Amino acid sequence: MELAQWLNDRLKDRPDVVSQKIEQGKFACTIYYMTEAIDLEMLQTQVLRTLLAPYEGSDEERLGDILERRSYFPTIYSLTRSPEAALDGLLNGQAALCIDGQATGVLFPFQQKAMRSVSAGENEKTIRGPKESFVEDIWTNLSLVRQRVKSDKLVVEEFVIGSESRTTVLLLYMKGSCDEELVQEVQKKLKEIRTNRLPGSSFLEEALDDRLASPFPKMLNTERPDVLASSLFEGRIALLTDGSPSNLVAPATLLSFMQSAEDYYQRYFYSSWVRVLRYAFFGLSLVLPSAYVAITTFHPEMMPYNLLISVASSRDIVPFPAIVEALIMEVTFEVMREAGQRIPSAIGQTISIVGAIVIGDAAVTAGIVSAPMVIIVALTGISSFIVPHFSLTLTVRFLRFMLLFTSAIFGLLGLIVGVFFVYIHLLSLDSFGTPYLSPFIPYKAERMKDAAGRFPWSKRMGPKRS
Repeated sequence: MELAQWLNDRLKDRPDVVSQKIEQGKFACTIYYMTEAIDLEMLQTQVLRTLLAPYEGSDEERLGDILERRSYFPTIYSLTRSPEAALDGLLNGQAALCIDGQATGVLFPFQQKAMRSVSAGENEKTIRGPKESFVEDIWTNLSLVRQRVKSDKLVVEEFVIGSESRTTVLLLYMKGSCDEELVQEVQKKLKEIRTNRLPGSSFLEEALDDRLASPFPKMLNTERPDVLASSLFEGRIALLTDGSPSNLVAPATLLSFMQSAEDYYQRYFYSSWVRVLRYAFFGLSLVLPSAYVAITTFHPEMMPYNLLISVASSRDIVPFPAIVEALIMEVTFEVMREAGQRIPSAIGQTISIVGAIVIGDAAVTAGIVSAPMVIIVALTGISSFIVPHFSLTLTVRFLRFMLLFTSAIFGLLGLIVGVFFVYIHLLSLDSFGTPYLSPFIPYKAERMKDAAGRFPWSKRMGPKRS
């Protein structure tokens, strides 16, 4: 069957498909392309001008020049005998040339994508570090990585996932530095994905996760090319997804989510001090509300006498138990946080801060909640923002509510048991074969130079692997 007839049957009544018929004597062909998907200037100068120019030989010789790829077109093109491949190329933004009476098509890579320019990142900001961030175009993202990894050991493998979306995914790793078993495992999982669409890197992250019931993320998502390049040097793999400015790195441990790009652009003693604070307030944001509810409800004798009198007097007019009081404030804080993310950025931060102050003061004045509870929830909320990666912040916010309920029912015993179960769960987790608490558990001395703190670059021994 002629390719032109096959495409006409599949693409009829499609207003976004343009077909242009060209006839010169007995030689006739049709060019197909998608509206606004190709570079029309390239098509005009490299293809149409050549087809419309006089040809000195016969029609058979012209056909041979095209199908045997002998310098007829002054551009790169490919041949295909598969109608499905021609259709895929057309839908992917290529121009398809179909010659009357032939089943072979010619594809021209004149894709033109609408994309934004490289700009500063919104979620992973640094003061001294580079400002570039990934964009939605996968090949632009690959060029940003190659600017930082100028080595022939960088391996790039392409996968096309989604029977309808046909989304391009690039697997990146450093040959010789990355574990071959890790590469083979990721390759196998990517080939086993069966779906009709791949909307973004978050879908890919879930598809590669073997334990979806766990609230802890197993892959690091980043919008920074320098972070991804550094991970490649450390022997990890990276996944670039077309259409997504946030790309994935694996394996990822709890330590990976506690590290910030800013740590590597500041002096080591400052970075180490901030990292220690980060771990301390990470734990504080997880257990502080639960500990307050447990102590005020079941163990008031644990508080100093003066503090106990102050807390009791402030709660004297509050009609709710401590757990209800905590839930009111926590839910209110979560609502304001979500609202601040959804409204325009120019006013979002102002509204969330002003809203927290006004609502908190009004709630205390009305006797709905006590002043200590407002302080506890505010400190907890602020502490959660010290975690550099948003995916781990979501996990902390979820677990905080779970620990609240166990503390309200069983007191400090419930809090201790809840934290113990979280710890046991972390011990059971791994990310593509790497223990989630590495290098703390199991302890690896050679990797501790970039764990709880950061040693000077000149004093570090060996590559960093979390």
